[in-house]
Parts: sequence; C-alpha cells; structure tokens
Amino acid sequence: MILRSTFLGLISLPLSAAVLSPPSVDPTVEWHLPAQRKAAAVDAETPWTATVEVPELTDKEKSAGDAWRGVLGFDLFGTADGKAGELRLEALDPATGEVFASSATKVSGEAPRAAWTVIASSEQGGSLAMAAFDGDPKTSWHSRYGGKKENPPHWIGLEFGKPQAMEGVSYLPRQEGFSNGVARKWHLEVRKPGGDWEKVAGGESDGKKVGEAREAVEIRFDEKLTVEAFRFVIESDWSGGGFGTAGEVTPIGVTLAEEEPVEASTRTWLEIPESVMEAVRGKSFGLRVSAAEGRVVVAQPHWCQVSTKPGGKLYGRSNGGAGPDVLGAGLLGFTAMTEHQQTVLPIVAVREGGPSANAGLVAGDAILSVGGKPLPVNDVNPGWNWFRQSHEAILGRESERALSAGEKSLELGVLRDGKIVPLSVELPRTRAFTTLDPASDPEAAALLDDMLAWVVNNQAKDGSWSGDMKRTTFGALALLATGKEEHKAAVKRAIGWSLKKYPAPEKHGNLGFWSGAYMGILYSEWYLHTGDERVLPHLDLMRDWAFDGQHECKWEVPSLGHGPNGIPYGQKALVAPACHLLVFEALAGRCGMDSKLWELLMPYMEMSWSDPKDGGHGAMGYNRSYKDLGEFWSRSGLFAMAAHLRGDRSDMRDAMTKIMEERHPWIRNSHAYGEPGGSLGLLGLNLAAPERFERVLKEYAWWFSMAWEPGYGLKFTQPHMGAPYMGADDLFNVCYALVLQAPKRNLHLTGLPAE
Repeated sequence: MILRSTFLGLISLPLSAAVLSPPSVDPTVEWHLPAQRKAAAVDAETPWTATVEVPELTDKEKSAGDAWRGVLGFDLFGTADGKAGELRLEALDPATGEVFASSATKVSGEAPRAAWTVIASSEQGGSLAMAAFDGDPKTSWHSRYGGKKENPPHWIGLEFGKPQAMEGVSYLPRQEGFSNGVARKWHLEVRKPGGDWEKVAGGESDGKKVGEAREAVEIRFDEKLTVEAFRFVIESDWSGGGFGTAGEVTPIGVTLAEEEPVEASTRTWLEIPESVMEAVRGKSFGLRVSAAEGRVVVAQPHWCQVSTKPGGKLYGRSNGGAGPDVLGAGLLGFTAMTEHQQTVLPIVAVREGGPSANAGLVAGDAILSVGGKPLPVNDVNPGWNWFRQSHEAILGRESERALSAGEKSLELGVLRDGKIVPLSVELPRTRAFTTLDPASDPEAAALLDDMLAWVVNNQAKDGSWSGDMKRTTFGALALLATGKEEHKAAVKRAIGWSLKKYPAPEKHGNLGFWSGAYMGILYSEWYLHTGDERVLPHLDLMRDWAFDGQHECKWEVPSLGHGPNGIPYGQKALVAPACHLLVFEALAGRCGMDSKLWELLMPYMEMSWSDPKDGGHGAMGYNRSYKDLGEFWSRSGLFAMAAHLRGDRSDMRDAMTKIMEERHPWIRNSHAYGEPGGSLGLLGLNLAAPERFERVLKEYAWWFSMAWEPGYGLKFTQPHMGAPYMGADDLFNVCYALVLQAPKRNLHLTGLPAE
C-alpha cells in the first residue's frame, strides 16, 4: 500500500466537523502532487466512496438557534492525460442508496505530478515516513505500533513522477540506542517502468554494529537501473519485536529536488441543504466521487458547516483562540464571519446601497471564490499563513491587484441555495496604494482624510472618544499630528475631559498603569506643543503612583503589575504595563519631570528580554519565564520607543526592531490586545527604525485596502488578541489616523527631537 493522507480526511474546524471514513479505492489510482500532496485520479471505473458522519451541534451552536447547511469542497488539479474531464460528486442515502445531492464540474488541463513521493507500509505518529528523507539522521521513521501494530515485513521507499536512473540505495538505521526496528534481515525491491516489484538485493546486517553509532547499509548496482519506484524491505529487526525503522534512506545517483506546493486549477462543491442536515444530524450518509468523463485528479476535500444566519452569537474569540471572527470588508460593503480552516466565507451583513448590495450579495450567502480563484483553507491564527492566504488577506490582495490592473470590479463566486452564483462587485476606488505614506501616495492621503474626518465627527460632547483614555489619547494625538490650528480646540476638550475624569491617578483603577501611561503620553505631547501647565502636576502624580506601586518579583528585583495592588502570575509580574509607563516617562522627561522608573525597572526588563548575545531572538518577553515570539509585538515596539526617546540601550532597541520586521505577521497578536498593540508597535518602528517601518507598513496595503470604506474610514476586523473589548471602528480609526501621519515626525512620539 502507498502511505497517503486519508482522502476525505478533514482538517479540524471551529464549528462541528463531519468525520469521513477512509475511502474504498484501488491504491493504483493514487496521484502524487508536488510538495508531497496526495490526490487520486478517479474515473468512471474507479470511484472513491466514503461515509460522512455528521456530529451533533455543540452547545454554542444550539444556543444560536440557527439552521445549518454542509458544504463539501474538492480541489481539482486537471486530468491525468490533459484531456477534458468531468468530476461527479454524489451524496447517498445509506438506507436506500439513492442520491439526494449531487454536482458535476468540467475539468481540463494536465494535472502536475510530484517528482518524488515517500511510500511506506505504515508509519507511527511522531516518526513519520518523511523523516527518513529529511537529511537529518537524528529523526527517524517507525512502523506503526501499539494497538494497531503492523506485522513485518515493513518497507519504506520512494515513487518517482518520471523514471529515474539509480546507482543504488543507502539505508541508515535509526541512531538511538534502541535496537527495535533496526534491520536485521532485509532486501531491496524496485519497480521498473510498466513492471511489478522485483527483488534486486538482500542480506543481513552485522549484529556487532547494532550499537550507538550505526553504519549505513549501502547497496550498489552493477549498472544503473531505470526505475519508477524502490523500497527497502525489513524482514526482521534486531530486537525481535517485528518493527521497522530508518534514520535516512537515500537513492544513490538521484537528486531529490525541493518542490513548491501546487495550487488547484479549480474547486467544486457539494452542498448538503439544511433540510437534509437536520435529517442526518448525528447520523451518516454515503459519498461517491467519480469521473463521468476522463481521469480527473482530485485532492484536498474540506467540510464546512455553515449557519444560515451567521453572526455575533457564534463569534468565538475574546482574548486569543481561533474564532470565528468578524471580518469587515469596508471596500466591498459587507461584514463576514471568518472561520479557521474553512474554505467558505459566510456573509453576516451587507451595507445597504454599498457595492456588494448593488451586485446582489445578501446576508447568508457564502463566498467561495474571489477574482476567479477559490478561497484557500482559511487560517485565522497569527503568522505567515494568515498574512499570505487568510480570507481577509485574499480579499485585500485581490482588491489591490484589481485596482493596480485598472479593473473596475471584483468577481465573487457565491454559494446560494446549492448553486454557485457569480457576482461582479464594482470597486468604489480607482487607484491602488503605492507607498502608504500620505505625503507621496494619493490613495493613502485620501484614506487619511477619511480617518481624520471620522475622528473629528466622532468626538463625544464631553471631549473624549468613547469615554476611554486609550482611544482618547490616539484621537487627540491624531488631530495634534495634523499641525492644524483648527484641531487644537478639539484636543483641548479631550485634555479637559481627562483632567476632570482623572483628578488623581488612583481614579484609573487597579488596571491603571495602562490607562495612566496613555494619559501621561497625551499630557506630555500637549504640554510640549502648547505649554499648557495644567497637565504638569499630573505627570508627577502619575510617576509617583507608579513608582510607589512597585513590588519585588519572584526574581528579587522591582517590578510592576497592572496597577499598584500587587503583581500577578505567582509573583512573576508582566512587562507590558511597564513598557507603556517607560514611554510616558521618556516623554515627560522632555517636559522637565525627574524620574527613576527606567533605572528601577531595568533589571527586570533585562531579564525579560531575549538577548541575542545569549542565543535569544531579540524580542521583549512577557517576563523572565516566558520570552515568547507570539505576543511580543507591542512590548518590543514600546520598549524600543522608550529606549530611543532616552537615547539609551540601542542594543535592545535594535534587536527588537529587527525581530519585529522579521516576524511582522504577528502584528495584531500583541499581548492583552491586538489593537492598539499593532499600531503602538508600528509607532515604535517609525521612531526607532523608520526604514523598517516603511517596509513593514507597505506589506499591509492589502489590509488597508480591504478595511477602508471610502467616505467613512476603516471598518473593524477582529485582531488575533484582545478585541472586541478594546474597541472596533472607534479604535481602528483613531489608531491608524496617527500611524499614517507618523512619517511626518512632528510629534515627539513620532520623531520630533528634544530641544
């Protein structure tokens, strides 16, 4: 048998996932796609069949009170010979065998074939067959053991996409001290073009060499053999337990080139309507995959369970986790529910009179393709997959591509009532972004105008933004950064609101080191621009409150918690509030305030930093015991900002901005909040490493493109951490109205030098 990913095996989903049994299929229809992807070449004579088990709803899904429909999506790669083909999908009633749902899709073009593919009799989780071909003798393949142990003989080898001339094979045993699985009696088989397996060599390894340092068994042919495949067969092992292992298996005379994964040429879907879903809930139905014409190469099936009324009652993220999440496509005029590992994008709401509404999109639709390309498997976790091929990234990138090409609309493929409906959404913009610097990019200037208008129009009567110190700080600084006298009155009202709400720092509460630091940053910038001395006493009060709120942490140095009433996490404390306070202190120092917070906290900050000189990655950790690369963004950016403002610890500053550029897809996964953590990190980059800021910001043209509703501003898309409790549209617009102005460097926070 050829080792393969189970056809119709499902990726885990945030909503209830169907369980599909292994297919009943002749292994000779196996088709190997580049980068070790497995597929099948099905035709009318060799269909694939499986059983789909539909689970019960979770408690959360039940509480939503919605109806559900199932969607099976299949990636198609062409036909085996390049001629026309047609794939047919059929859902079968297990009791009667009758077809209750079906679909058919035309396929053309020759399917790609992998240059080489690993084959094995079995494998054990954690010791997969691929480990014998990774160039690392410390990793190894192991035959399956435990309750489902495979009996000998065991074998492992390669199947080539095209016949290869081989000089021999080298088998390196596993290198650990255990003897189980190390080949004792063995033989080598090859399969020549069009032939069957034949034995070409055999023998028994030397028992004296089954120690720590195990030598390779090298088999050399008298002359080159042209083969389609080979396999090293272990008839018995030195432990006598009947196992098979390998550290490395190497075809001599053949170079195994690395291959990039291929994309499907198209995708087809089979919808299980809600009426049927109700009938099969907790039960199963049959599935048959065949080709009515030709020999079709099909792979990567995915099951999605879609609510007919998706929305907030299903959202799953509060502070981390895998969603489902809100996706605000401001450019196209809809809100969607983006779900981890799904291949469809359910529509929650459509803005009346917007581009998508005019094209006919309605709530409850599910987007299947954008710009003629099927949506990939969605990844809402932070990282490169999210950055490159999440559904929000695909929407944004396709919109920018269309605008760059001068196209006036974006094509969407939508699933509605079991049919694929093509929609053409007119784009409300005519230009793509270029530099994302409003000084040189007209489109960025237009976006900034919209966000500033949002900031002006949404200031509350009391002078705040949303009655919150964080949003008020960003909103006021965004207006102050314009340099326009017309906005100073609005900023002054914000200062007045804050002075009234926080007459003493204790009013910020026990989470007050965050809020109070924002206040101190705003007051410092305001004083430096206006000389308004009303704020100066509050800088001193905030400094003293923070300094007096110190506690000795587990590692016997001073540290801070969220506020003065102790430090959390078993006296380990946390870095984030301190980073905010250090930025406040550096700015307040320019106002004449004396402070020793930097000196007080430096031992704790140094021990929490992952120092490259000690083999670290350079980012600021959560604390000494957790120097992570997942939620590092805002901590690192804030500390780099404080160090730059002070002209101190350039080694820490430069290491942090370096790792921020290298791992920027974690931008919205900042500890405690995705936003404003993402924008704070960008402001730190702009101040401490402007060239890195410029490069990173341009990488997010797709996000600004997707989120921007022309004439309004940015629409909310839920970050990986924190939101929505930190804010939605009111947070994004005040934050990024400041970020896009950062290159002007006309605030001390963005680069204005001290006098």
